This record gives sequence, C-alpha cells and structure tokens, in this order.
Amino acid sequence: MPMRRGDALGRYPDSRFAARRRDAAAEESRVIDETPRISVIIAAYAPGDGIDRVIASLDAQTLPQHQFETIVVDDGSPDDTFARLQAFASSRPNMRVHRIENSGWPSRPRNVATDLARGEWVMFMDHDDSLYPDALRRAAEYAAETDADLLSPKESKTTDVWWGMSSLEQGNLPDVHAAGGIHRLSPMVPHKLYRRAFLAEHGIRFPEGRRMLWEDIYVNVEAYARAQRVAVLADTPFYLWHSSPTNNSKSYGPTTAEYWDRLDDLLAFIDATLSGPELAEPRRATLLQQYRDRVLSRFSGILPTATPDETALALVRVRRIQDRYYPPEWDPLLRPAELARALLLRGEQVPLLTQLQVADKEVKNRARATAIGWSEGRLHLDVEARWLDQQDAPVRFLRRGGRILRDLPEAVLAALPPEAVDVTDSLDSFVLQLAVRSRTERVTWQLATAPTARFEALDDDAVTVVGTTHAVLDPATAAAGRPLDAPIWDFYAASRWVGLSRGSGVRSRQPARAALLHGRPMVAYANVTGNLSLDTEQRLRNIVKDGRPDLAGVTGDATGFRLPLPGVHVHGPGETPVELVLTSTHAEQPGPLAAPVATLTGRITAGADGDAGTDATAVADSDAGQAAWLEAGGAVRSGTYRVWARVASGVPLIAPFVLHVAHHGGPLGLSARALPVRIETAAERRAKRAVALRARARGVARRVRDRLVPRR
Repeated sequence: MPMRRGDALGRYPDSRFAARRRDAAAEESRVIDETPRISVIIAAYAPGDGIDRVIASLDAQTLPQHQFETIVVDDGSPDDTFARLQAFASSRPNMRVHRIENSGWPSRPRNVATDLARGEWVMFMDHDDSLYPDALRRAAEYAAETDADLLSPKESKTTDVWWGMSSLEQGNLPDVHAAGGIHRLSPMVPHKLYRRAFLAEHGIRFPEGRRMLWEDIYVNVEAYARAQRVAVLADTPFYLWHSSPTNNSKSYGPTTAEYWDRLDDLLAFIDATLSGPELAEPRRATLLQQYRDRVLSRFSGILPTATPDETALALVRVRRIQDRYYPPEWDPLLRPAELARALLLRGEQVPLLTQLQVADKEVKNRARATAIGWSEGRLHLDVEARWLDQQDAPVRFLRRGGRILRDLPEAVLAALPPEAVDVTDSLDSFVLQLAVRSRTERVTWQLATAPTARFEALDDDAVTVVGTTHAVLDPATAAAGRPLDAPIWDFYAASRWVGLSRGSGVRSRQPARAALLHGRPMVAYANVTGNLSLDTEQRLRNIVKDGRPDLAGVTGDATGFRLPLPGVHVHGPGETPVELVLTSTHAEQPGPLAAPVATLTGRITAGADGDAGTDATAVADSDAGQAAWLEAGGAVRSGTYRVWARVASGVPLIAPFVLHVAHHGGPLGLSARALPVRIETAAERRAKRAVALRARARGVARRVRDRLVPRR
C-alpha cells in the first residue's frame, strides 16, 4: 500500500514537514491559551473575490498573528462563501468562522461575532476591504497608551482623495472630549477599535433588521456618549475602503420612503442619545452634519432628475424632518450655500431649489502650480486655485450696490436674504488644502497651507474668486513624521468656501525638478494628465533623465566617464547606484528598450564643484557647494549608443542624450550630444487613442459583417 503523508511524517520526525506541523501546533496552542489584543470581526455575504483581499491584508499584519483573532460570520450566503471561509480558517489558527440564517444586513452577524470575541478590543471590517500592514499593531499600541474606549483611526477610500481627512487635521488626539469634538469621529464607519468590555457594559450593539441604514452611526454616537475617552489615530494608515457598486450604502436613495423613514429614526436616536447639557454641543454638531449631508444635499441632488411623484414624496418627508429637528434659530450656523438651500426648502420653493442645485453643480475647482522647486531637501510649491464652470469659464460673482453676490438666477436671488447670497466679507473663510496621495496604496497625507483669497475683476459687473497658497513637502517627514514610502505620489487640491467644496489635481506646466536627498533620488514632474506628481523610486522619471545633463562637461578615459547633472538639487551626503544600458541606435527617436550592447555600472554622487551649474528656476539652489555627478565605467567598444539609465531600484528610462565612444590606441575618446526626444502632448495622446478606438470598432464591425453576410 502506498505510504501516506502522515506515515512519512511519523517515520521522519526531523523532516521539514514535521517541523511545520510542530510550528502550527505550537501556534494553535498559543492562540488558544492567550487572550488576543484585538478581535477582527467580519460580516460576510457573498463577497466574491473581495474576501481574498481581506484575508491577505490580515496575513500581512505586523502584529503577530497570535495577538489577534479573526471571526467571520457568514450571513447565509447563497453561494460557496462558507466553504471558502472554512478553507481559510483551516490554515489559520487565529481564525474562526460561523454561519447564521440570512438577516439581510451586517448588523446581526457583527453582534453574533462580538458575543464570540475574546479580544480586549474589537474592530469591524467589511467583507471586501483591507487593512494596511501596520494597522493592528499601531492601533492596539495607541489604544493602550491612551486607555481609549473607542479609537478612530486613519481611513482611506479608493475613490475619494479626501476621505476622512478633516478629522485628522489635528493629528493624534488622546481624547476628543478634551479637544476636537464629536466630528473627529467622522466618517462614522465601524472600522474602528472599541473596547469589548465597554460595549458589553453599556449594551452597545448594532441595530438589527433588514436594511438597517446607517447602523454604524448608531454605534458610534452611543459609544461617544458613553465613553470615558475617545482617541484619534492619525499617524498610521489603518483601513482602506474599496468602493464598489455592491456597497450597501449605494442600495437606497432619497426618492424612496424607506430612506426618509430610516433617516427619521436615526435623527431621533441622535436627539435622544446626545441629550442633556453636557452633550448639547455634540448633539447639535451631529444633527447639523446630517442636515448638510443627508437632508439638504441629498434632497437637492435628486431634483433635476426626479419624477414629479418622487419629488412630491420626498418633499413631504424632508419638510417633516426639517420642522422636527432643525429650528430656524439654527440657520445662522449654516454657510451661505447651505443657508440658501435650507430657506428655499423651508418655503417649499422646489423650482427655485432646483435652479440653485443646477447652479451649484456647475462649479468645479482648477488648481495649478505656479512655481515648484527644491530647497534644503524640501519641495516648495506655490498653488493657485480658481473656480470654473463646466465650460471652463471663471465662475462669476456679481457687483451690486458695492457688494459681491453669488451669480444665481434672478428669481433665486429675489427669494433669498443677503446673508444667503452676499459673499463680500467671506474671503477670510476661503480654504485651500493640498495633499499628496499614493497612487498604489491610496493613502493621503495633507500639507500645511496658509491660503489667501482675492476677488479678481472679470468686467465692470462681475468678479471671480482666486485662492493662493504656499506649501512645503518634506519627503523625509511628510507621512506624519515618517518618510513617504510609496513610489508615486500625486498632488491634489481642495477649495472650500461659502458652503461649497470642490477638489481636483494640481496641474503643472513647470519643468521637472530632480533632487538627491541624502542619496535618495526624487523627481517632481507633470504626469501624462498634466497634473503634478512625485516619483520617489525612479519608476517613471529619474534624475539622469531630468537632471539636465551638462553634455559639454562630460569627461572620460579608458575606465569610464563623468557627467555633471546641474539640474539635480543636492541635500546632504550620499550617493545612489546607477546602471547604464547601452543599445545601438540608428534613429533619433527612441523606441522600446532593445537588446543591450554593453552595461556600465556607476553612481550618482554629490560633491563640491563650482562648475556643476545651478537650478536657476528652482526656489533655491542646491546646498552650498554641492553638485551632482553621474560616474560610470565598464568595457565598451567604439560606437554611438543610446543610453538607458536605471537609477537605484527603478526601471531603465531613456536618457536625453546619445554617447559616442572612440578608441584611438590610447585613452578613451568620449562625447555626448542631446537626443531630440519629442514628448507627446495630452491632446495628441487622446487623439491617438481615439484613432485606435475607431480602428478597433471598424475591425469589430467588419468581423461581425463577415459572420452575418454569406460569402459568395
């Protein structure tokens, strides 16, 4: 009879299989014996491939696996979800799975899992999201340090650059009761840490039932009201919400009675739970947040496209909510655009509110970098933001009687008081924020800004608003005191004024700016969309390509050559390795990387040399006396070569020059000349894609016709 695997393990106890089995058994015993620090709870319902992302992120945690447990409750999925979960758990001693009859919403699975949990803290994940690698370790550490009953961490969202950022502007907060307030818990999602004993003591649970909208807000509001201490963790990426069409939050809307029923229930809960003089401010702040986001904004948003019946239904329900929870005495707490909506709604002037909604939707943000440059190892940028309409014309504000008013339809202006349309004295409230966001990790870090705003004349009757700010990015500390650790970072801007908020990328027509910071190469550049980006790992740009090589200053001998890079800002000592791949060339325009003829190895280093040149258009030159040089050597025959440069761990990128090598029986004769590489414009790239798409469409049509039309 063939020997079974178990027989082999028994006969050879010192084999690698036996060692693995002993390790797994020890880990399982450890998990069973120790109380985990965190219980990660996941309510699952037919998650598809999304659950793989969840499990992979848990496997990658820096917190040792025996210090947390994973509890997944399948809410009666109709597919093979439970079997897949069992397969995951079979190889993970810290994972348990359970199945319940379908409840219709994540609330009951979360409550069931909370009852089963053993961790000091519990946190709730959705079944298709992910945690960042250091999430659980750092959150457990800070929760213990602050003795928090509730910890709200840094969350990102795949489709929203600014998701949750307003709550993190003050950095880490040991207790929002003392500084910050309840709005520091936003967004009020369940992806937070809750002390398990605290939830049990106060009976805090998710409201159960089919389609219990905003169940997470119920838990967070009650937790805030009961907690002794509520902390905010802003310095470590924690949770990534992967937005998808199947999210529960997208399955309902304000054209249905259900939406207004559930919103009424939620507002009643907030009103009752945050009652009393000591919670008066959190109560008002929370109700006003719901007023802005789920009452005024959502109702106004449906008006241009809703049917008359849908509008009538929603109007009755929204007016009932407005009268019940939002007295006119609160109107001065609203910003002008919000106040205009509130007043028109209170007067049930639906046609005018529809016109206002259309006018507000016309506004978009356009930010551009007017100057960028390196100084003392930091990237300085000046940014200007303008509001444009959908035709890219400046948004107009009217001059009337010495005042500046919003340019709205005359009927709307006539129906509103001055405080809802007059922006003359509002420039000091203009907010212009800047941030960098990792293209791969979707993490956003905000930059400090000090914006100013002004009115700029368009004609005798109108002005527009322009905001400006200066910001400084230090790549060594931009991630809450730590270095930027992803390869590509994109710059974004958001302007907020008079109750309107608009965001965009930061456009740039500035030349690329290269830097060598303590041996770490970086390039700030305009990407293919025309927006500003930063390459910190030489993936798409590098400092040979963008360092403005001084071809007249190249020197060489039989061992190699030396090329000044005057366009590289140098800060601090250090060097970075370079590999130069030489390929043959018969044309001026480079194509894909060809088979290498020779490979030279070398480095880019900083040294004192007054002849290296300066970056005259940067904010400041390199540190005093510092210059960057490319030094490389290796065996190479005489010839003319195209040069591809790989800097540090980056990818080979075409250099903007060709290299001429000549042997004359003695020292190496070497020279370089510029390679006229023409960069396509964005418009040209779009045109080429359009041509390719039309050609593809013609090909598809031809193939369909060939199948349908009989051959003769």
